Amino acid sequence: MEVVQYKCPNCGADLPFNAATQGFDCKYCDSNFTSEQMGEIYPSKETHALDTAEPPKTAEELEQDKLFAEYNALYNCPSCGAAVVTENTTSATTCFYCHSPVILTGRLSGEYKPAKLIPFQIIKSGAEQKLQEYCKKRWFLPKGFKSGATIKDMTAIYVPYWISDCTAGGRITANCKKLRKWRSGDYMYTETKEYIAVRDGDMRFDKIPHDASTRACDTLMECIEPFNYSEITDFKMSYLSGYIAEKYDVTQEQVYPRVKERAVNGATKVLKDSITGYNSVSITQNTIDILKNKWSHYLLPVWFLSYTYQGKDYHFAVNGQTGKFAGNLPIVWKKVILTLGIGLAVIDLLIALFLLFLY
Repeated sequence: MEVVQYKCPNCGADLPFNAATQGFDCKYCDSNFTSEQMGEIYPSKETHALDTAEPPKTAEELEQDKLFAEYNALYNCPSCGAAVVTENTTSATTCFYCHSPVILTGRLSGEYKPAKLIPFQIIKSGAEQKLQEYCKKRWFLPKGFKSGATIKDMTAIYVPYWISDCTAGGRITANCKKLRKWRSGDYMYTETKEYIAVRDGDMRFDKIPHDASTRACDTLMECIEPFNYSEITDFKMSYLSGYIAEKYDVTQEQVYPRVKERAVNGATKVLKDSITGYNSVSITQNTIDILKNKWSHYLLPVWFLSYTYQGKDYHFAVNGQTGKFAGNLPIVWKKVILTLGIGLAVIDLLIALFLLFLY
């Protein structure tokens, strides 16, 4: 497995991408380089990396990789020479021995090369702060989860995404009701009028995202949306320096049903919301479908934290661009029961004191 590393041209130290400055900062000689300067300094690395492609695999081959080859890649670190084993979907990582950033060139080449990338905007301390603020409001978390050591395990990963630009169109038919109520003497009257409303149209939906990694929870990834696509940039290998990056192992065909569902639901809502002036609107027929669809492959930034409590895994994610966060956090039910017990005891005591006061 051929690898690429980015080193400071002034002192030879590691040169990772810095989300805070949006540049490449050397921690030893304080040199700083922009993305454009990196392309000028290391033009051959970008070109060579994108030419060393692994052949694309079929859906069946991807499934076999997941089932039988969880760990199947070996590379030699250029800095220390250590032989390191990575998972078959890892395309950028750090050496386990000398901690140098390493990019596995063939993993994101050819069919696996992303078209675009959103660089990390949130640094690690910012992601940790988001989690700490969230934990302060949760009384029933395990003590170990709130510890600084656990929170510092957050990992920055460029997650592969399939991005859909599609057009959805069709027709909805709805049963609509108008109600009128009035009183006359001792009687209340209700008049119900029913109508049939029809709406049709085509709508374009730009950049509907869906993660393309089996290791990312689809629901969690949707919860940290949206990403700001105005900050998208052309993919460059150098942006991966100092981060973990994944190669997609989910095909377009596998994510299409969810993308279609989101587009159809969005189009249906727009058409339904255009039916106004009624007390109730109930859709009786819906023929909306995807008319055109174009796929793109992006890498998007996400901070991850995984935590195991009583044999169950819990996951937390922070959008590495916007800071939006979501997670499935553990609960210590003993604390919940104890708190409820104390609360009930306090209520019983207050009732007893109230009755004592009355008598």
